[in-house]
Amino acid sequence: MLLAVLLTGCGAGQETDNAQVQADISPVIPKVSAAVVVIRVSDNQRVRRGDTLVLLDDRDLKLRVEQAEIALAQARANVVVARKNSAAARLGIATVASTSGAATAGIATARATVESARARLRQTTQNFQRQAALLAQQSATQQSVDNARADRDGAAASLAAAEAQVKVLTGQAGAATNQVATARSQADIVGQSVTLAQLAVKQTEAALATARLLESYTVITAPASGVVSDRNLQVGQLVAPGQTLMKVAQDGNLWVVANFKETQLEKMKVGQPVEIKADTYSDKVFQGKVQSLSPATGARYSLLPPDNATGNFVKVTQRVPVKIVFTEPPAADTPLRAGMSVTANVKESK
Repeated sequence: MLLAVLLTGCGAGQETDNAQVQADISPVIPKVSAAVVVIRVSDNQRVRRGDTLVLLDDRDLKLRVEQAEIALAQARANVVVARKNSAAARLGIATVASTSGAATAGIATARATVESARARLRQTTQNFQRQAALLAQQSATQQSVDNARADRDGAAASLAAAEAQVKVLTGQAGAATNQVATARSQADIVGQSVTLAQLAVKQTEAALATARLLESYTVITAPASGVVSDRNLQVGQLVAPGQTLMKVAQDGNLWVVANFKETQLEKMKVGQPVEIKADTYSDKVFQGKVQSLSPATGARYSLLPPDNATGNFVKVTQRVPVKIVFTEPPAADTPLRAGMSVTANVKESK
């Protein structure tokens, strides 16, 4: 009963023999320019994704990798040197800062010495004046006056020497402060050189990674599992990026593109069942369904689409591509290949 309902629910359908089997065909394209050394496949050979198809001459690219490795080693050595210079600069700051601190402490000691010398000068001056007064009263000897004068003069000399020492130490402290500032500036410059050296390492690492990537491109592998076809290269041939060397017709993903007349699309819908007959197998019927209808006619996608505004208009029935997928994959004993001609019959609902 169900079969009867299905049969009564479907019309004769829309049929066209303007239909071909389609498949995903992946081109094999080199990414570097080099000479072909080894070809490991031939036409119509089955391959798996990742299988090696072609080997290119990699000697030039190996040299680039070695050069990049040397440049990276040099850049890393420069980082080590820059870090040592930075550590030495920081040590220099500590040394100069210590000298500045010692000079500042020496200034404090010298100033205390100046105050002590001034007190000594006042004391010896007062003693000299007292001895001179006693000599005038004939209560002291000339010797005591001379000794007092000598003590006063010595204290004055000590004060002058202490004040001179303060000036010297003040100058040294100022110079040490300037040296600290200079050392810090140099340390900042050395610190920047460390940063630049580290950036150079990253740059050379990127260059090395690029060189290794280019070297890996000399091994050309299959982009997908399938069958090799249209091989177009020979050993010794110089290939260039973008050049198609061969193609791989992928397994398992076949569909039909049927070009129906625009007058056949009135009742055609996505999901309708389709009977497919291949010219190769006259008694075999494959089952499929409508997956999608093109948004434009085939003529619109041509290299030179027709222009009906020229005045020489001749009405031609247009054809619209319809994509049909198989609901049951073709059996192993009746394989379908891309480009085969088929007849598609869409079973439309009443």
